[in-house]
Amino acid sequence: MKPLTGATWAAQSESYANLIAEHLSPKSRWLDSGCGGRILEEDLDRLEDWLIQQCGIVVGMDIRLTGHRNIPLLVCGSLYALPFADKSFDLVTCNVVMEHLDEPRRAVAEIARVLAPGGAVVINTPNLLNYGVMANAVLSKLLPEQWRLRLVHSSDGRETGDIFPVRYRANTLRQLISLLSTSGLKIHNAFTLPQQRPFFHRTARLEKPLMKLTPSSKLLVCAHKQD
Repeated sequence: MKPLTGATWAAQSESYANLIAEHLSPKSRWLDSGCGGRILEEDLDRLEDWLIQQCGIVVGMDIRLTGHRNIPLLVCGSLYALPFADKSFDLVTCNVVMEHLDEPRRAVAEIARVLAPGGAVVINTPNLLNYGVMANAVLSKLLPEQWRLRLVHSSDGRETGDIFPVRYRANTLRQLISLLSTSGLKIHNAFTLPQQRPFFHRTARLEKPLMKLTPSSKLLVCAHKQD
């Protein structure tokens, strides 16, 4: 049984974890691409550990590796040229990765290549049609990057070294579904996730009406490779 908290603050991560769990078995080969240092957000250690325990082999891949909380097998590589043979994995995950890609179509083609027949890709990424995400997209074009980094840091506490340039070239549900479908993958599940809290504590009152206008802040999509 999955160790879910059921807490509002954890709803987005737990939805992502649930979709991953649907595709895990003792024989599963799982690639977490753009893995960073952990699978889920902080305070979900038990759920993260549980996911790892359900899987046969887990590989973490990123363009820069500084260690990982619970994936010992780490590979340095790019989503544009995955350093793996065709049909190597039963599951590929991309958690807050797609928004940073200049060429998402090329990346999805590589994911489809390394997926075994019947395998799945699970993508969790910001929804461009959310007021805060759209603001970040606009500011990334107007502000010096150092100023934008400070704003993002004040929003979620990430260190500037963990914040990367954003592109948002496949960050609406329609764009993402189209991208996966044209790469030969069949959509299994696709939905938006509601924003749980304002981005900034100081502007919470101002953000509440905007949260009602654009209530979804994340996209969660799963697609399968046909047998």
